[in-house]
Amino acid sequence: MVKLIMTDIDGTLIPDGTMDINPEYFEVIGKLVEKGIIFVVASGRHMSSVKKVFAPVLDKIWVASQNGNVLTYHGKSRIIKSIPQEWGREMWRQFSKLKGVEGILDTATEMYCPFEETSMYKILSDEYHFNVTGTGGWNQVPEEDFSMMTLYHPQSAENICKELVEDKWKGKLEFLTSGKYWVDIVMPEVGKGTALEEICSQLGIAPEETIAFGDNLNDISMIQSAGKGYAVNTAREETKKAADEVIPGYAENGVLEVLKTFL
Repeated sequence: MVKLIMTDIDGTLIPDGTMDINPEYFEVIGKLVEKGIIFVVASGRHMSSVKKVFAPVLDKIWVASQNGNVLTYHGKSRIIKSIPQEWGREMWRQFSKLKGVEGILDTATEMYCPFEETSMYKILSDEYHFNVTGTGGWNQVPEEDFSMMTLYHPQSAENICKELVEDKWKGKLEFLTSGKYWVDIVMPEVGKGTALEEICSQLGIAPEETIAFGDNLNDISMIQSAGKGYAVNTAREETKKAADEVIPGYAENGVLEVLKTFL
């Protein structure tokens, strides 16, 4: 019997960076929760954006935002594992020296970037509907615990990270590709899979009583941790291989149709 359902958002339920969710999801999620099934949204997005997408059912669901490192339920948030301040500052300095690169610093409740009115800032605020605060430059770093950092590049964030950033931090930090333009940086052994395990442990749910849906590399840990993992047919090949079953993508409401089978 399925007791917990966890799903990615972008590329799995909706097109990347949009708010275009089929409203039927809200009805189905409500019915699943009424049946006693825990519903978890797991995303690289910040909580401020997830709130806007899932506003009609926010009081019914768990949210594992920032790649699972921040858990929120009924308005209360906590970071599973923080990036040390000195590491965050050093990574920020590295970002500042890379041509065309922009960066994001996340805390449990806030999102920061060096400058406002850049292409990345506009994507975050206009497309993802994040509440982003510009710090006024790369040298201005908030005095808060960091839950996640993100490298953005308009052409190939993954390649830049591999070539110029990852070597220095091997074994210290983990780099998770979250779409073509984004690489999320978190502490090792933190991700959507960790979030699933954390929630299951808290609620006394066995892994085999869970299912998960995803499309990208940062969804693999969640798919592998669940009792059954689904990848949409537009997913990365690595994600499809990790899944137990491949289903139609968001354009065909693939996840929605699977969810209905549990009503």
